[in-house]
Amino acid sequence: MKKTVLLVGSEGYIGSILTDDLIKSKYNVIGIDTLIYKNQKKINKNSKFVFKKKNLNSFKDKDLIKILSNVNHVIYLAGLVGDPITKKYRAKGIYNNETVILNFIKKCKKYFKGDKFIFISTCSNYGLRKNSKLANEKSNLKPLSSYAKSKVKLEKFLLNLKNIDFNPVIFRFATAFGYSKRMRFDLTINAFIRDAYFKKEIVIYDQHTWRPYCHVKDFSRLIIK
Repeated sequence: MKKTVLLVGSEGYIGSILTDDLIKSKYNVIGIDTLIYKNQKKINKNSKFVFKKKNLNSFKDKDLIKILSNVNHVIYLAGLVGDPITKKYRAKGIYNNETVILNFIKKCKKYFKGDKFIFISTCSNYGLRKNSKLANEKSNLKPLSSYAKSKVKLEKFLLNLKNIDFNPVIFRFATAFGYSKRMRFDLTINAFIRDAYFKKEIVIYDQHTWRPYCHVKDFSRLIIK
């Protein structure tokens, strides 16, 4: 029997690649995305993919319950991603990155009886460390931005859930780079390549800081594994 994945944020920079890779890995996929950046032409047309253009908070309970009762895994990628956009649109950032997700997790606690709930968090949760020792899962979290503070809040909420039927898994992703059919050029390496292509000056910010990077395709491979 083929397993079904609910992918929230299926049309984003990572989500659009993950959707294709899940289908290639023999999963059925239900994708939910608000398409705030439009570009509906790129949505996957595969018969194994069902797309719903909606904000999670706009679902009727009966419709969301039906979906959650019939999926094996939930992957949560959606949100306003990154420090600049959540700083510029603080209220929208908190609503999309906290309120919507908290309400959804509460629904999952009641109605999702599948295997895994995979939540995509960020390495920004660690903030700036004063020494050169690498952080790990047990390191103290010191979020500096509104975006990271929201992620830490959700991590704590998810890990403190009691009496649930699913396994919460949290990935604190590094900064992504690489080609996607829903491209982002606000990511460092992607921005460098764009500027180099157009023969613009490449500006290095915070040149003395260390930041981890990971190719977007490897994020997709990791989630599927």
